[in-house]
Amino acid sequence: MFQFFKRLKPSQKIVLTVFTGLLVLSTYFVVNTYISFLDEAEKNALKRLEAIANTVAFQIDGDKHQIIANRYSEPGQLTSNTDDSIYYELWKPLKHAHEANHLESEIATLILNDDMTMDYIMNSLDSPYVRDPYEDYDQEFLDYYKTGGVIHQYTDEFGTWLTALAPVKDSKGNVVAMVEVDAMFDVFIAEAHAKLFKNLVITFGIFLLIAIVMLRLVRQIARADEEAKRKIEESNQIITQKNKDILDSINYAKRIQSAILAPKEEIFAVFDNCFILYKPKDIVSGDFYYFSNVEGHGLIAAADCTGHGVPGALMSMIGNDLLNHITRERKVTNPAEALDLLHKGITNVLKQDGRHGETRDGMDIALLSFDLKNKNRLQYAGAYRALCMVRDGEMIEYKANKFPIGNASMERGNFTNNEIEVRSGDMCYFFTDGYADQFGGDQGKKFMMKKFHRLLVEVSTLPISEQEKKLDEAIETWRGDHEQVDDILVIGIRI
Repeated sequence: MFQFFKRLKPSQKIVLTVFTGLLVLSTYFVVNTYISFLDEAEKNALKRLEAIANTVAFQIDGDKHQIIANRYSEPGQLTSNTDDSIYYELWKPLKHAHEANHLESEIATLILNDDMTMDYIMNSLDSPYVRDPYEDYDQEFLDYYKTGGVIHQYTDEFGTWLTALAPVKDSKGNVVAMVEVDAMFDVFIAEAHAKLFKNLVITFGIFLLIAIVMLRLVRQIARADEEAKRKIEESNQIITQKNKDILDSINYAKRIQSAILAPKEEIFAVFDNCFILYKPKDIVSGDFYYFSNVEGHGLIAAADCTGHGVPGALMSMIGNDLLNHITRERKVTNPAEALDLLHKGITNVLKQDGRHGETRDGMDIALLSFDLKNKNRLQYAGAYRALCMVRDGEMIEYKANKFPIGNASMERGNFTNNEIEVRSGDMCYFFTDGYADQFGGDQGKKFMMKKFHRLLVEVSTLPISEQEKKLDEAIETWRGDHEQVDDILVIGIRI
């Protein structure tokens, strides 16, 4: 072979070398593409099945599904899809999804019994098989029952499948069933091979054409590449500078917002047994705390404005300014009266009069007024933000009015003023919704208000500084790797 190559003319050597190189590259490309294509095709097929399963699970009413599961306890009790109106209602979206996605296998729902066996409940076929047992299932079916997931090449007595699972939840968020969507692996492989062969033929022809043209275009591409790199570098510098400018502006806005908020030292001078846990989601916050000392009354509030970040911060500055006008200039110390005036001020500032288009911006707030002369007297009013008091290890909750500050189009009345007799040692807590709404834990769920109330009772006997530390540690542990979803503000005062 070497002697044969030596006898060739230079031009023939070049052609043979290029041809050999192209042949090697083409062979490698075909093999590599085949492996990659099958892997990618399987991933795409599983993603498609997963999307179908999640969509169907979302469409199924978990409460009604539970009714069907409880109504039929043995196989064969339901013989037609139309015999049960609830079954028929749940069956229609399964049937539609089956036909719209051209699935070879039916879509089905499964429930997990107390003895860890599984039964079919729903299916997308024209005939039901409610409560038929599913005996040959894989461990992954149990693993994904509550979370959903995909199973690669699951094999049972009927063949090998690509499978996607999705949980069905009731109105309380409990998993009551699981949607199963399958595709036969053999069918998938046949379709993948057909697509692959077609793509390889086209790709190989294009590859040869490109290889010829590339010899002439290498120099042009090199020049274009250098020019593109230069432009990208310039664009990156511009983007970096603009990001820096934006962050500098937001950080400056934070300094302005911080300056407007009452200094904590001023608050602690009046309420010496007080903590304020303040954790903005972004640099600036839509939550804010307010304090003023007016004619022997200490007024303190926790407010949650519409939105967070820059829009929320703008609302917080409007709210803080209006509260200063109401309490410090007009000398209003009655919380309900102050909130009525605050609502009127917000609707005027935001032009919520119907002539400028409807806006629903505003805030939720808890406002407390302590009589600094009569230490046992406290007044409270709230817009969606309750006051919680812990006394002798028991939680007492004072409900807020169920309408916000702002959003003039909403039906509402005047705010209710609560006069409360307090005792020495009582712990008063008021807060925004960011703490209870934080996602986290093993299942990525909300912390929830009941758990938050229990936590407040647990920490209520600790020193004030220790309470703030414990609450901060608890929410950070719960959050884990999850993003903080909202601003967090918790205020605690011991009488």
